[in-house]
Amino acid sequence: MTINYQEDKAVLGILFLLAGEVVFSIQDVIIRSLSGSYPVFEIMFSRAVTAFIPCLILVYFDSGFASLKTKRIGIHISRSLLMLLAYTFYYLGIAAMPLADVIALFYASPFFVTILSVILLKEQISFHRWVLLLTGFAGVVVIVHPGVGLVDPVAILPVISALAYAGAVMITRRMANTESASVMIVYFIVCSFVVSGVLGLFMADGIPTLIVHPSLEFLTRAWAFPTVSDLLKLIVLGIIAAMGLYCLSQAYRLAKSSTIAPFEYFGMAPAALMGYLIWNEIPSLTTLIGILFIICSGIFLVKMERGYKKPIIL
Repeated sequence: MTINYQEDKAVLGILFLLAGEVVFSIQDVIIRSLSGSYPVFEIMFSRAVTAFIPCLILVYFDSGFASLKTKRIGIHISRSLLMLLAYTFYYLGIAAMPLADVIALFYASPFFVTILSVILLKEQISFHRWVLLLTGFAGVVVIVHPGVGLVDPVAILPVISALAYAGAVMITRRMANTESASVMIVYFIVCSFVVSGVLGLFMADGIPTLIVHPSLEFLTRAWAFPTVSDLLKLIVLGIIAAMGLYCLSQAYRLAKSSTIAPFEYFGMAPAALMGYLIWNEIPSLTTLIGILFIICSGIFLVKMERGYKKPIIL
């Protein structure tokens, strides 16, 4: 019996990726469960605090603490701020939309990556890739605007999140040759800690609003001391972040991104299942059609992007 080492690594990489998707789906559920009692920046601040030590451990085993010293601090900050913006809008969407819808719209990021590559990196794009981009965009339009009159403003949040994330990908491509994934994660955690902490000083008492909406309340709510059960959830968020990051970093270390990236769309499955079991959310027909468009075009687009390097998400 012949053992193909490269194939074994690819299978193991796929398994790590699937595990990471499940772990981050659990994180989304926890954040949504906390979104009705705490503001988004308090949750992100708490997660940064609890994730810092586990992420340092990742750095130690990945590239060593010496790798934290960098001459590219400016580009680290730029990337981290874009990632922070991306996840802020993503979590605000989670507070008011079905999980499957938010994740589906966030998967518009590969299309924005391709478009930004054309604009910023002057990359050439074939006719077939344009067709795939338009197909994926059609899926986004179907979910955001299913023909009932006006675009739901909440649905724009994960789309903005995907655009900010795509911008972070552009920066990550410039850093890939000199900075390890674990180091970029630590700088993102530190940036999350500083930014959310500073905002907490100015928004600790909350900001009054004239509009009552779950996403807006999640953003402007006053900071509150967590209960014991909620404190445990916040601690678990940090542990989950470290676990998910480890799974994703291992996945992209073991296998080519073009091989395992299509399996990221598996993340919609646990999200839809948890949304149904916990909140009785059933995707509408138009949502399912939009998800199908996004998944199909996204998979083919990633397959064509042989040089695409996906950064680790937190």
